[in-house]
Amino acid sequence: MLLAKQSQDKEQIFLSLNQIIQNCVIDDDVDVLKLPYYDIEYLFINLRLNSVGDSVDVEVTDPDTDNKVSATIDLNSISITKPKSKMNIKLNESAALVMKYPTLDELSKISTDNEVDSFFETLMYSIKSVFYDDESYEFVSYSTEEKMEFLDSLSMEDINKCREFITDMPSVSVDAVWLDVDGNKKSTQIKGMNSFF
Repeated sequence: MLLAKQSQDKEQIFLSLNQIIQNCVIDDDVDVLKLPYYDIEYLFINLRLNSVGDSVDVEVTDPDTDNKVSATIDLNSISITKPKSKMNIKLNESAALVMKYPTLDELSKISTDNEVDSFFETLMYSIKSVFYDDESYEFVSYSTEEKMEFLDSLSMEDINKCREFITDMPSVSVDAVWLDVDGNKKSTQIKGMNSFF
């Protein structure tokens, strides 16, 4: 995993994550690639906790001074943030999106670092179905081109609703703790597995 992270190759990181977790899962019916990404984060961090230890030293930005500081994370205090957004996004009186959380397999297919393109690719994997005039259309049954064409047809208001859903997806979070120059205990919340390693 360390070699994959140092390479900065996203595909290698996802492959390593999958292999490490799949090797530790006892139930052969569990396909790690099909689990929501926040479950992967949680499982990996718990594997790390049980194999290396419960404390991680990280560098964070002090929100009061904008200075980089060394902080400590207690992996025992990790939790999964609960989303506030609903799984259905109403587009108008006759149409709605039924959402889902992307899997490790789906996120590994996001092929760009461009923020806008990455958002739309993530959104494409976050739509389970489109509900229109009392009919439900499974999004997975359409081609990538058809999916992108549909996303391009959404209004800016609808895009913002989708952005809120993606921003609010469950993720692991924990407080990073440090002492400031006066010896006062300070902390900041960090999210996502990449922040911990």
